[in-house]
Amino acid sequence: MVTIMELYRRKLFLLGFLLLVYVAFSFWIPYSKLWFIRDIMQTQSRLFFATRSTSELRNYLIQKAEALDIALEPKDVTIKNINGEILYIELQYDVPLDILFYHTTLHFEPKTFGLIREFDMGGKYLEEIKDPYQYLAELSDSTKRFLQTRTFRKYFMDFFSK
Repeated sequence: MVTIMELYRRKLFLLGFLLLVYVAFSFWIPYSKLWFIRDIMQTQSRLFFATRSTSELRNYLIQKAEALDIALEPKDVTIKNINGEILYIELQYDVPLDILFYHTTLHFEPKTFGLIREFDMGGKYLEEIKDPYQYLAELSDSTKRFLQTRTFRKYFMDFFSK
C-alpha cells in the first residue's frame, strides 16, 4: 500500500521532471534555429554567393532567418569577400527566452569562414581531387598570403574573441 508521503513524493518528482523537460525544450528551440542558420551560412550561402552579389546574399540570409523567426536587420549581417575566393559571414542576433517567471535574452554570433570555390573545381568536388595542393595552387597570390597569416591558432583566437 502506498502511503500519502510516498504519493506526494511521486507527484513532486513528476512535477520536477515536467519542469526540467519544459526548460530543456525552451532552450532547444533557439539553439536548433542557430544550427539551421549555421548550416545555411556554411553551405547554401557559398553556393549562392558564387553567382550573386554581397547585397543579394545579405537579403538571402535575412529571408532565411525570417523563415526561422529570427529577426535580422541588414546591419546585423557582416559579409566579407576576400579576392573573390574567400567568404567570411557573421550574424548577430538576440532571441528572447521566457521560462515561466524568468525572462532573458540569448545573444548569438554565428560565424563562418572558408573558400568559396571548394564546392566545385572544374566539375569535380573536393573529395574527388587527389592532390589538394593543386587546388590551393589555383588561388591568387594575395589569397595565399592571407591564408599563410591565418594559422589555425590565430583563426581560432580571432573566431572566438568576440
